[in-house]
Amino acid sequence: MKNTPPDTMPRISTLFARLIARELSPLGDPWPALLKGLQLEANQILQQPQMPLQDFNRLLENALEASNDPGLGLRFGRHPNLMMSGEAMFAAIAAPNLMEVMQAIGDFSRLQAEYIEMEVWVGLKKLRLRARETSSLDSTRRTQHEVMILSLQNAIELVLGRPFTEGRYWFSFPEPEYSKRYEEAFHCPCEFDADSSGIDIPRSLTQAPSPYFNQALWERGRNNSLALMTELNSRDRQLYSQHILSLLRGKRPPLPDLNEVARHLALSERTLLRRLHEEQQSYRDLRLQVVMEWADHYLCDTDTSVEAIAALLGYQDAGNFRRAFRRHFQCTPNEYRDQQIQTGK
Repeated sequence: MKNTPPDTMPRISTLFARLIARELSPLGDPWPALLKGLQLEANQILQQPQMPLQDFNRLLENALEASNDPGLGLRFGRHPNLMMSGEAMFAAIAAPNLMEVMQAIGDFSRLQAEYIEMEVWVGLKKLRLRARETSSLDSTRRTQHEVMILSLQNAIELVLGRPFTEGRYWFSFPEPEYSKRYEEAFHCPCEFDADSSGIDIPRSLTQAPSPYFNQALWERGRNNSLALMTELNSRDRQLYSQHILSLLRGKRPPLPDLNEVARHLALSERTLLRRLHEEQQSYRDLRLQVVMEWADHYLCDTDTSVEAIAALLGYQDAGNFRRAFRRHFQCTPNEYRDQQIQTGK
């Protein structure tokens, strides 16, 4: 495995390791097998909030070997609290509706696993969440992605109070040999060999109210999570741009200005601009990227006129929209629409 300096090594909540141990406990004391080859003791995992990803990968490899079950992730992934511990829990489950729950999970997923980035995009027909890892998961990648999608399913069903069957799950790996077990674990159709793992939720469900909504807990969890994310981002000196993209993709046009986003992140405009500059990014470019994603959506998925699309995206002059579109896509909106029709998008 690649050695990473201790102060920059990605970390993951020890909750996952504890649940694995509980899943294997019917076989006897699970810790000797789980900690094989690791310089860790069970008490460290039971008492500390996080552990290095490198150690967790080895622990999970040991668990897969000890259980002799390649689908182990489908077993311990069923626990409903996988994504709901710590401040991220307050920011997610106490949110007012399913859309805000998923947005909070996307925004603060790194508080659970620093190496997982989630992006939420809300379109006219569906909410789309996609995830990617920024560090190698070695041979445990499939298992970790299975648990991630199951945890999202758990969160959705906690809000809905019933099985979630209307969506679709995506996995960025080949169909496993035990895929029949997916039919029992996952309540929506599953697609394999995708570009990234994630979930699609019909837009009609995103306003489903959460029975656990609590204004005070939601605000507290969100503010505390933002503070923790600020600390995390300042440590690794990145991902403010990714967080802003996630925030913008969760909004419908016209998109918020810099001042509104800075207030959402509990930062001054000047501080936010400086941190984006450190990532060699600008708010204008990030906002334009999402605006053009919406332009793609309207042109490809609707019959809306170019003039109306420009207005929906916040352009007072359709000519300015056409010029911005040409700079971004190297063709006019009408040419782009025709090309997508011809390619069958």
